[in-house]
Amino acid sequence: MLELLFLAVFWSWVFTAGLFLRNTHLPRLPITTTPASLNLPFEAVRFPATDGVQLAGWKIAGDPKRPWIIFCHGLGTNRADLLDLAAALFAAGYNSFLFDFRAHGESQGSASSFGWLEQRDLKGALAFLGTQPDIPDRPYGVLGVSMGGAVVVMVAAEDERLGAVAVDSIYTNLEESLARHLKLLYRLPRVPFMLFIKTAYRLRFGAWPAQMSPLAAVPKLSPRALLVIHGEADIRMPTANAQEFFRAAKESKELWIVPHAGHLETIGADPHAYTARLARFFQTSLKP
Repeated sequence: MLELLFLAVFWSWVFTAGLFLRNTHLPRLPITTTPASLNLPFEAVRFPATDGVQLAGWKIAGDPKRPWIIFCHGLGTNRADLLDLAAALFAAGYNSFLFDFRAHGESQGSASSFGWLEQRDLKGALAFLGTQPDIPDRPYGVLGVSMGGAVVVMVAAEDERLGAVAVDSIYTNLEESLARHLKLLYRLPRVPFMLFIKTAYRLRFGAWPAQMSPLAAVPKLSPRALLVIHGEADIRMPTANAQEFFRAAKESKELWIVPHAGHLETIGADPHAYTARLARFFQTSLKP
């Protein structure tokens, strides 16, 4: 009987770990749009994350002395996903820096950790920007979407060079997000499968999913400005979680719930309103 129980637990762990690890290796979406196709001046760059992984990015500079905005894309996409938004902010007078997280776009790496190792990518981007003679030594604005938003908050909690933080469709805690997706995508209960996933994550990435907690980090952003954007109909990252995240933040902060928008649908719901809201936020939060 004990042997049967052991085998059942063992093979359940193997199945769950295999399912989880498969989802850390996502197909790379090709970059089909570049700044050149939007008539934007740009420089293609490569730089290392803090652990040496080589990353690809674009510098889009109009007046480099004006504020710079860093864009952090979501899971399974790439830097081109936010290029239209960067172009709109360029028209509003902002310079942009977009890059691919590891295992995305044209960057190195084979696996995504859903935000833990990706903090090294954003830290590498900050180090790279700090070496650029045409970029003033002043705080940057940053927009992070979904996983990118979680990365932004965790890094900004430790680095005041991120002087104005906007996040869209963010998760509040990776462990809770993994448990929710386990149920949404595979109809598997939290017990016992989350224990298997947490163990697999720890073995693969050297951290527990609960350590990736934007909710715990967000109070450290104050007094820097925070803009929280979220879709009202987002079932992957529920609105209630966004509201909890907003309550945990200190001033200065804004919350914008976009009516009827699902996960990653906030920009498409009204691109003009989205761009105007973002430009206004950075205008009031960053020195010209």
